[in-house]
Amino acid sequence: MAAMPPLSYDGWNSEAQVRLGLRLDPPRHARWSVAFRTLLALPLFIVAEIVGIGALFVTIGAWFAALFTGRVPDGMQRFLTNSLRLFANLLAYSYLLVPRWPGVNFHSRANEQVSVDVDHARLRRWSVFFRLLLGYPANVVNVVLTFGSFPVLALMWLWGIVVGREPRPLHRAMALVLRFQMRLQAYGCLITPTQPFRGIFGDGPEASGPRGALATISEPSAEFPDPVGATSEPSLPTRWFVDRATRVVLVVMLVIGAPLYALNFYIERPLLTRVQTLITRSIVNSSYNITVDAVSQFESSVARCSTSSYSGCVARAATAARLELAPALATLSDNALVPPDALSRMRAYESVFRSLERELRTVQLSTTASTQRTVITDQLPTTFTDFATAHHRIYVTLNR
Repeated sequence: MAAMPPLSYDGWNSEAQVRLGLRLDPPRHARWSVAFRTLLALPLFIVAEIVGIGALFVTIGAWFAALFTGRVPDGMQRFLTNSLRLFANLLAYSYLLVPRWPGVNFHSRANEQVSVDVDHARLRRWSVFFRLLLGYPANVVNVVLTFGSFPVLALMWLWGIVVGREPRPLHRAMALVLRFQMRLQAYGCLITPTQPFRGIFGDGPEASGPRGALATISEPSAEFPDPVGATSEPSLPTRWFVDRATRVVLVVMLVIGAPLYALNFYIERPLLTRVQTLITRSIVNSSYNITVDAVSQFESSVARCSTSSYSGCVARAATAARLELAPALATLSDNALVPPDALSRMRAYESVFRSLERELRTVQLSTTASTQRTVITDQLPTTFTDFATAHHRIYVTLNR
């Protein structure tokens, strides 16, 4: 396992960043692996979700630690860096940037397809406190790039099935997208103080020369020693000098992604509202039908109660009615899925429902027949009428 780079104390290190190593020449793929790439990557996505939950809690701890000390503790930095390495390998495989199934890779190893090194630098406390706000512009760019990458990935997938290798400009453009995403994730997780925008279009124009001169290979430094057990093979390129075609593809992705993101935003809200309306309508109708049946059964049971045992008989009938209402009451208590324009009507409906349940509770717990008769003959009919009115209003709102 590679040793964690020492904490840099040489002022505020503005160069601290994520160095993602990846070959910029499109690799040869087995065509069948391209065809089933999503299915093959599915187990890794499940592992990544689990690791992501742990990384979230570690990031919260790192935020508090960095806020008070100006740095992320070594253990947290190591875990977050290893998590970043796992995500980088998974996304590189999903983006068709590497040919081999990466497995669950937390640590540097020989013959790796993707390498990740992160500077361990001091952090400005104010930037730690406002990290979410400071990272918002980069998050917007990331979303736009993600939408713009969909047609590119579709083309790469089809091309890979037919040819077994992706076009070089598309491969390099997706590599730049991957590096931006990893640097953004590292910035959000507080393991680097550097925004991810630098190098979004590559580290400079590609130099003329032989085809192998695609990137400058960074030599290991004293701060970042070779991982234990690494071979003497050259490191993966971390400085990427790309051609004009690659930059054009990336610009096209941004141009395509922006309207797709805006369109998704305006489509997603009505779609979400329709789903919310459908779910709420089902909950309201179900609760209404349950209530009508419960009240009808209660009235029938009360009508059969004799005068000598009236109080106990009515209490048992009220108990049975309340048991029927309990599931509907629990469902109505959660208004998270209620459409905003129906929320006030839903709360009014729930309020009357609770009043009906409270009156049944009064009948259940009362020990005097006179109190029970007052509730049954005077209060319950009025409350049930209000309940029916509230149901009609929310029904009209949900069906307009």
